[in-house]
Amino acid sequence: MNKPEPPRRFTDKSTKAARETIDRGVSAARVAEQSFSWSLAAMRELNGKLVDMAHANADALFDLASEIAGAKGPSDLVVIWSCYARRQFEMMINQARELAELGQKFANRSYPQNL
Repeated sequence: MNKPEPPRRFTDKSTKAARETIDRGVSAARVAEQSFSWSLAAMRELNGKLVDMAHANADALFDLASEIAGAKGPSDLVVIWSCYARRQFEMMINQARELAELGQKFANRSYPQNL
């Protein structure tokens, strides 16, 4: 028959197990905090880029309105519109490239340790 453990040994084992559990919980909380911080920084960077892009698009629209206001006739409007469409298409391509590069940067960025 198994001899029961002395109370002191049982208490020591229980205390050790509880400490290990607490340590694992603290470690998991730190990893979650690092992950949250990294994600927040990435979202800030993305939001900043999107605001910059929206600002550039709004500026282009105001430039178009200014050019249209200065048009002398219908032929000027056609030239203004075709130039605007070309510039916007180029801007859209550049913005899509920038967003793709930013996505790659986020994908390639080192995640916090222990994730």
